[in-house]
Amino acid sequence: MKLIEILVAAAVAFVLTWLLVRLAGQTIFAAAHLDARLAARSSTDRLAERLESDAAGAWSIFVPATDVFGAGNGDAHELDFTTQDASHRTYWWAYGYAAASQRVTVYAYSLGSPPIAGDVFDGITGFGAESHPVTDIADANSDVYDALFAGASVTPVDFDFGWSQGAASGGNRLTRVRLEAAGVDRAILLSSATAPTHFTVVVEYTPAPTTPP
Repeated sequence: MKLIEILVAAAVAFVLTWLLVRLAGQTIFAAAHLDARLAARSSTDRLAERLESDAAGAWSIFVPATDVFGAGNGDAHELDFTTQDASHRTYWWAYGYAAASQRVTVYAYSLGSPPIAGDVFDGITGFGAESHPVTDIADANSDVYDALFAGASVTPVDFDFGWSQGAASGGNRLTRVRLEAAGVDRAILLSSATAPTHFTVVVEYTPAPTTPP
C-alpha cells in the first residue's frame, strides 16, 4: 500500500471517529438536558401539589414582611401558612426560596423560635408569591383575572385572627404563586380554608315554572 493511500485511510478514519464522538456527545447532552427538564417538571408538580394541599387546610395564607430568618421579604421569596387544631394550638410553616441553591425549603416555626427545615424541592429557578383581594379576579388588569368572573360583583372578606399583628388574616384573599424551572413556567392560585366558597346562580326559566296550588 502506498503512503498516500495510508494517509487517506487515516484521514477518513479520523473524520469518522470525530463524527462518532461528536454524535455521542450530542446524544449524551440531549439525554442530560431531557433528564433535567423532566426532573424540574416533577419537582414543580410536587411543589404545586403540596402548596394546594396545604392551602386547603390553612386558616391563613400570607406573604410576610420578613422571612423566617428575619431577612426582608420584599421580593416575596417566602410564603407562609398558619392553621389551628381543635385544641386551639396554632401551627406555622413557610415555603422559603433560595435563588443561589435553586431550592424551596419548607420550614416549620413558631413565633419567637428558630425555624426547623423540612422537605425540599430542588431545581426551582424562580419562586414568588403575591397577595390579591378577591375583587382582582374580576379585574382584567390583574394577574389573577378570570374571564369567568368578568363583570361579577364580589365582596372582599377579611378576618383578623390576631396572629402576627394582623399579617396572618383569614378570609377570601387570593395568593398567586409563580413557579419556574427548566422548561417550566406556571402560576397557581391559592385560597385558604377560611375563604367563603358558597355562591348562588340565578337561572331564568323559559317558560316560567308553574306555581303549585
